[in-house]
Amino acid sequence: MFKFKNNRWVMVGIVIVLMLAVAGAYYVWSTPAASAEAAPLQTAKARTGDLSIVISGAGNLVAASRVELGFRTSGTVLTVDTQVGQTVTEGQVLARLDDSAARLQLATKELALQALISPDALNAAEIARLTAQDNLKTAITTLQYLISPTVYTSELALSKAQAVLDEKKAANAPAAEITSAEAQVKRAQSSLNAALYTYRADYVPVIFLYTYKDTVTNETLETVNPPTADDISLARAKVRTAELALEDANVYFERLSSQDTCADLTAVGTLTSKLTQACLDVKSAQLTLEGANLAAPNAGLVTEVSAAVGQSVSTSPVVTISTDAMYLHFYVEETDLGQMKAGLPVRVTFDAYPDQVFEGVIERIDPELASVDGSPAVSAWATLDTTQGGELFLSGMTAEVEVVAGEAKGTVLVPAQALRELSAGSYAVFIVQPDGSLKLTPVTTGLRDLANVQILSGLKAGDVVSTGVVETK
Repeated sequence: MFKFKNNRWVMVGIVIVLMLAVAGAYYVWSTPAASAEAAPLQTAKARTGDLSIVISGAGNLVAASRVELGFRTSGTVLTVDTQVGQTVTEGQVLARLDDSAARLQLATKELALQALISPDALNAAEIARLTAQDNLKTAITTLQYLISPTVYTSELALSKAQAVLDEKKAANAPAAEITSAEAQVKRAQSSLNAALYTYRADYVPVIFLYTYKDTVTNETLETVNPPTADDISLARAKVRTAELALEDANVYFERLSSQDTCADLTAVGTLTSKLTQACLDVKSAQLTLEGANLAAPNAGLVTEVSAAVGQSVSTSPVVTISTDAMYLHFYVEETDLGQMKAGLPVRVTFDAYPDQVFEGVIERIDPELASVDGSPAVSAWATLDTTQGGELFLSGMTAEVEVVAGEAKGTVLVPAQALRELSAGSYAVFIVQPDGSLKLTPVTTGLRDLANVQILSGLKAGDVVSTGVVETK
């Protein structure tokens, strides 16, 4: 332990320190006005300058679309005509399968189709068409015999009139046209009713009168034996069947006579169905053959190739293409959402090219917040011009982003500390007068950052304003 050698001098030193402290305290408390007057007034001069409101963010370059391509059929890889990093055009073949089996299948199906459309087949189709016409005539003659030619004609007229009325109603035709069509239906119905009366009163007793000899009395007797409802229904069905057969035969003949027998695959029927199936078989074989070639659906950059010559593959993806167009996907803090909107310009610096700034525009803002390192963030997408300098841009490149939320050039600026808020959205500044006094002057503000405020009116460059806290009465 250290000890002082002379206690007397120690006591003298203590007394001197206490006397100086008391004297200093007395001076401070006895001269407050002098201290206040010594404090300098804090001022700044309004100046002309530029102001930018910038939101900082970070993100990555991503391809506008990424397409994984696979063959439509399984097989053995014959050639691989692309490689990673290659730029390809739309329709360019990227790889091929061994298509020998597919070519054989197509040839077989084409031969089957040719057999159906040969000259002999066309002659057979003509014969079938004429036969169908005769069969329809026979069926109609039989029906007319059973129900009378007059009733048959009246039924056709009523059916046509009703079809016209239904068509006009479906087309929302004018009321006058619908009324006329309804009248035509009523007249056709009246004609049919009259024909049916004549049929029962005159036609049946004459046409279906039968004579026979009684085996017991040997008398010649007469009886009327009209057709039954089943007889008439069967005759009507045969007419309809004959109509369909004739329609089928006509369509079949027309298709065989046309330049492209496989142009229309919608018609159905006994004859046309066989031809349609043969056309479909050929098209299916063609698709199988085409599926042996893997082509690029659009222009882009090949980013992955997993096929090799001789490899057996299925329909799983073997080539991946990313489009040349690139988007910048970036994030900013949630607190900056109020200043973010589509159309704002962005300035981008990539880690790969730190000395270059690339311009872009915000394309869209995602409707939901994202989570970045556990914190909520605004997810945005920007288009970027990456074609100016010839640099290589790869999907996934990291970038620092500045969103220009507002910008003013050659405007009047003052420090933010100079503003005095009068009311919500209303501000003023203290202008220092030539005599040193302060004048409270309302101003209109524009952009602002943490340091400066844009003054739109009420102040001019060169004016001196107070930036300190000055109490006024």
